[in-house]
Amino acid sequence: MRANLEDAGDLGYRNPIALPLATLVELWSAAEFRSRLSNDALQGLSGAHGRVLWELGFRGATRPGILARAIGVGAPSITKAAAQLSDRGFVELIPDPADARAILLRLTGEGRRVTRELYRVGDDLISQLTADWTEADADHAARLLTRLVTAARQLGDQESR
Repeated sequence: MRANLEDAGDLGYRNPIALPLATLVELWSAAEFRSRLSNDALQGLSGAHGRVLWELGFRGATRPGILARAIGVGAPSITKAAAQLSDRGFVELIPDPADARAILLRLTGEGRRVTRELYRVGDDLISQLTADWTEADADHAARLLTRLVTAARQLGDQESR
């Protein structure tokens, strides 16, 4: 999907960073886009399963409720996905050392292998998208994006207090 800036009129972002960033997030987040990119890596699993694996790879062992909020789904969806991924040997449920009443989802060795492949697909995509960039351009973009992430995290931390 492409933004139709001519029809947007007074709607839409005016900040020169916001529109390309929002567009990139939209493209990267689209289920069809993620599925097409990661189909081989997922070994027949759904895009939703891939998202769970990716989040566990990013966060480490995580409580199901936190995972559900991060992905933007309900707890029953995570419970179902966790059971299916556990049946395939990709995740395991372990006691939360901070609270014996709670559990954590954790990648197994096989889950780490599949998740590593998902990250490789992402690395390959960025390499394709930036193939004509100089090393200096790539380094500069990485520095600016890191600053943006840091500022966003700080803002989120301030608002959650």
